[in-house]
Amino acid sequence: MKRSVFVAGAAACAASIARGVAASDPWAFPGTLALFAQRLRDPHPFIERSTHARLPSASVIKLVILVGTVREIDAGRLRWTDRLTIEQREIVAASESFGKAVPETRAPVRRLVEAMITQSDNTAANVLADHLTFARVNAVARSLGLAQTELRRHFMDFAARARGIENTTSAADMGALLLAVERGTRGMKTAIASESACRAIVAVMLRQEDRETIPAGFGRRVPIANKTGVLDDVRNDVAIVDPYGSDPYVVALLSRFEPAKSVAAYARLEAVAGRIDALETSQHPKAKPPET
Repeated sequence: MKRSVFVAGAAACAASIARGVAASDPWAFPGTLALFAQRLRDPHPFIERSTHARLPSASVIKLVILVGTVREIDAGRLRWTDRLTIEQREIVAASESFGKAVPETRAPVRRLVEAMITQSDNTAANVLADHLTFARVNAVARSLGLAQTELRRHFMDFAARARGIENTTSAADMGALLLAVERGTRGMKTAIASESACRAIVAVMLRQEDRETIPAGFGRRVPIANKTGVLDDVRNDVAIVDPYGSDPYVVALLSRFEPAKSVAAYARLEAVAGRIDALETSQHPKAKPPET
């Protein structure tokens, strides 16, 4: 048998095995996968998998920075129009909005927040985190009971990461945060922030530009307020599905894998997101619109 035929046959066999594993385990993943999903109206999640595992947060921890920022605005210690100074040590060259910022220039809080969430701009996140201080960001996490969430380094500080200094969170932590935000938008009692602040959080998340995991996996059109996080071995996405709607739910997908398996990991995450939504809608079918 020619080697090329053997290789092609082996690849087809591997693909067949992979399909069989996915069929027997719909949550199969080429690495570590943590899941959390819960409807706003329910007391418990309808999906849990490694929910309390402490994993690299990548940029989803920027939501905690956002909560800290809106709390400062609620308290009158900060305004959306205030300008914060961008220091040299905070600049990350690849940042979409502020990667070419000139040190010591100043940017409005509103623009920094917009860039941090919608584009995951790392320079903007570093500026806001330094303004709040890491201690206060972590105090926000503790006040919300986010036991595995901790900001320990600047974004894209790979030297710190190489020393084992990592920003962390869990699927349960992110799910709890988003549930609190959605409750806050409805004026429900919550420790997170004011109703207007919670609505500001959802509004900026709805403008998220990276829609390639949870939104891409859904087989239906529905508003999704999400925040992603990416490193070479990490892909995270957390979201409020149908915020302000009649029956919203939150979902958190955190993953870690070998960089060489990133293509397969991304594809599986999209499929997992779709399965979660299919499961939610099959368990809790939405009311049909009235006939016209």
